[in-house]
Amino acid sequence: MLHLFIVNPIAGKADATAYLVPKLRETLSSLSIDAKIVYTRYAGHGTAIAREYARRGEPVRLYACGGDGTLNEIIAGAFGYPNVQVAPVPCGSGNDFIKSFGNQQDFLNIPALIEGEPVTIDLMEADGRVAVNICSVGLDAQVAYGASRFRRVPFCGGSMAYHLSVLESLGSHLGHHLTIQVDDEVFQGEYLLACMANGQYYGGGYRSTPLASLNDGLLDVVLVKKVSRLKIASIIARYKAGTHFVEQQIDPRLSQWVTFRRASQVSIRSEYDFIANLDGECGPRHTFSVRILPQAGCLVLPKPLAARYRQQTINSLVVE
Repeated sequence: MLHLFIVNPIAGKADATAYLVPKLRETLSSLSIDAKIVYTRYAGHGTAIAREYARRGEPVRLYACGGDGTLNEIIAGAFGYPNVQVAPVPCGSGNDFIKSFGNQQDFLNIPALIEGEPVTIDLMEADGRVAVNICSVGLDAQVAYGASRFRRVPFCGGSMAYHLSVLESLGSHLGHHLTIQVDDEVFQGEYLLACMANGQYYGGGYRSTPLASLNDGLLDVVLVKKVSRLKIASIIARYKAGTHFVEQQIDPRLSQWVTFRRASQVSIRSEYDFIANLDGECGPRHTFSVRILPQAGCLVLPKPLAARYRQQTINSLVVE
């Protein structure tokens, strides 16, 4: 099997070619594996590289060396090819997706990741594109849209960029009139945000959907109605920590503003443009549709995390 390391040099605050690539070369030189390092040069290049190697038909493990956006590109390129495995090497700004399994250091242990094991995960389709972690609409997407301006400011990487963008967004127009269809159920009104999740974390550590599972064949959907600016601060704090859930449901004290559902698909529309987020890539739209793709991805985890993931899968089946 070819081990192909796809490095995004501009992921995160530091140049990955300066600190990650030397470590990769040193590690790979001591191992008897067929390995190669390539670099992305432009947005979408990760998808093109992944698809080029996937189409060869030979077994290949693609290492996504970057942030959540890099991982999204490579999974999108590998989608539909059973000969391809994808392994995250998180060195971006937020690295939120891997938090559903473990921490950053678990995945930066390159020898352990090379010896890792593949597991199947659900993916999402959002407006015809593949997504792996979280799609959303509203304030959180607006925050992510603005956060990119702060990431290269000294001492403003990762979570700090998001916090500064939150403050900026709170000073602008809040809430959108949305029609949201969650499977066969329709919600309509002024909403602060709508989150459709496969993973648990996004936005530099916001735990929007603490109950989300990457192998249950369902989206975890959280809808937050428009509230006053005074109330927003407390709701965002709970939303970030994941404490808007209590005992497998929305805290009853928040239930008049926050709704939780599990669904196979969600569609959102509005008369006016809103900002939508697809795994951290954000832009204006007036419609947005997301559906789950059960067991459509193959992800490599370090062995201890793979074993724990499989056990969680078994436990969930027993509970059901």
